[in-house]
Amino acid sequence: MNLFRKELKSGFKPFLFWSLGLFVFVFAGIVKSSAAMSDGKFMTELISKFPRIVVAAMGMANVNIAQFSGFYAVLMLYIFVLTAVYAAHLGSGAVSRESVDKTYEFLFTKPRTRAFILSRKLLAGLVFLAAYACLNLVFSLLAVRQLGLPDDYSGLFARFSLALWLIGLVFFSLAALFAAGFRAAEHGARAGNLAVLGAYVLAVAYDMIDQPGILRFFTPFRYFLNAEVITGNVSLLFTLLCLALSTVFLLVTFRRFEARDLGAL
Repeated sequence: MNLFRKELKSGFKPFLFWSLGLFVFVFAGIVKSSAAMSDGKFMTELISKFPRIVVAAMGMANVNIAQFSGFYAVLMLYIFVLTAVYAAHLGSGAVSRESVDKTYEFLFTKPRTRAFILSRKLLAGLVFLAAYACLNLVFSLLAVRQLGLPDDYSGLFARFSLALWLIGLVFFSLAALFAAGFRAAEHGARAGNLAVLGAYVLAVAYDMIDQPGILRFFTPFRYFLNAEVITGNVSLLFTLLCLALSTVFLLVTFRRFEARDLGAL
């Protein structure tokens, strides 16, 4: 039995549905950007009248939506959240699918270690996450071509897609850790989703505070600030932090999974 291929096959249909949602989100958002840019002064004045918490919740703080790059940055905030939810689903599913499907006894009596089995399952999830980030880049390029914008935004799309993958990686590994730590699969999945919600709330708080300080370190949604990515900078510090957090979370996941009482599931 090739476990890696089996996991890819099992996750392919959900991946198609999530990709379809991403396609609609990207194309609809970029098409709407033409309307925002055509009347940018009115939109800017309108947004300036909104309460600060509303502007922060909508992801419009510190960006100029009269420009395409600013509008795309706002769109990407929602796609970051969408990706985080999908990544959490992938991470928790990789660890807990057998407890949901009641196939633990079949899988874990095979002559393979738990670490071998879990690594193949997590690797399949990482493949889907990487493909999802690549699709964001492809869909964005196609949408801009369809809209007929004259400027080259491929660098902007590539930077945001890289940030998307790194943020997704953190939530993927964190959800896997939760799934390995909770006995009930639904508790681990719920914890992963709550982590996404908590990070979004902290991101809104970050945009509302004049001097947020270290708050940025506690929400992956603000690891890659719009202003930085638009100007061509993907923070090396927060890139390394994403990779470090993901590595630590996955290492703890393996340790917890090795010690887990599968017979109690």
